[in-house]
Amino acid sequence: MSASGADVVVLGGGIVGCAIARELARRGADVVVVERGEPAAEATRAAAGMVAPQAETDAAGPVLRLGVASRDRYPAWVTAIEAESGIDVAFRTDGILYVARWPGDARVLAARARWQRAAGLRVRQVSAAAARRRVPALPRDLPLALHFPDDHRVDNERLGAAVARAAERAGVRLRTHTAVRAIRARRGTVVGIDTDRGRLEARAVVNAAGAWAARIALPRGSAAPPVFPVRGQMLVLHAPGALPLPLYSRRVYLVPRLDGRILVGATREPAELDKRVTLAGAATLLAAAHALVPGLGAAALVGHWAGLRPGTPDGRPILGPAPDLAGLWLATGHYRHGILLAPATAEAIADLVTGGRTALPIVGMAPRRFARG
Repeated sequence: MSASGADVVVLGGGIVGCAIARELARRGADVVVVERGEPAAEATRAAAGMVAPQAETDAAGPVLRLGVASRDRYPAWVTAIEAESGIDVAFRTDGILYVARWPGDARVLAARARWQRAAGLRVRQVSAAAARRRVPALPRDLPLALHFPDDHRVDNERLGAAVARAAERAGVRLRTHTAVRAIRARRGTVVGIDTDRGRLEARAVVNAAGAWAARIALPRGSAAPPVFPVRGQMLVLHAPGALPLPLYSRRVYLVPRLDGRILVGATREPAELDKRVTLAGAATLLAAAHALVPGLGAAALVGHWAGLRPGTPDGRPILGPAPDLAGLWLATGHYRHGILLAPATAEAIADLVTGGRTALPIVGMAPRRFARG
């Protein structure tokens, strides 16, 4: 890649980076995505595909607000992505069943139902018998089950490929297998990046590099975002028809795919850039899954993987302008919410880059909140 230019360079070709690039290109920007490997091959591919702010958020606050806003955008966004890419992403809107299985779970789930209803969200309490009618493999002695009818799911592997293709068809140029070495600046303003394949000039850079976001060199005086990798191990069962909708508990979740697979996840382990699947991690997931759904005991174990989520010290994404370098924008730290937050993140960052403001609820996510440290 010889010296060349673009209006905006997006670092990272996962679902967040490609969604941002597509949105910027649709607004008329000349955009290049620089990806160290293949598009959507890291956290995007390793996820379970949940569009589930209610099941996956443990308290009211900024992540829940942005998650609900992003979930509201999902049907129209997915329809557009499918039309632009020609890929069916298996978007399903049958909700999520969240069950109490271990001591103390019922109290925690009852509290979750209360604060979510207070926030205006739909939560349905389900009897043990009704839960077993939905999922016959569940045990009979469930003290409490909740159904979140507005939480959704998508095939994240298909979606990652679809968003990358839609970005290209919007005019985005993808530079794959290209490692970003450094962000370049002149007099406190971004002028481009250096990669292992040459230099690329740009008037703006968006760091959407996920778990690798803090490893890109910056000009002197600029601080890297406090993002760190959190390993999530996942197992895959094969049991066609055994699980009609996603099933959650406080220790494990199980997500069915249309091809008969069931994803079992996921661990949460600070692990540097280590994507190994470990005996301890697999054993923990298998034990929790079997205790939650004893009827799946005969399911075949057919696969496993691990991915690296981008964590932050306060558990919130980092969205907005870098406080110490003009022209640098951050869209990272989504942790386990990257699939969910992709539409809202793309819209918010495109709003900020092109117009300097956004109506989306990103209060509490600005990069400057870490500057005082």
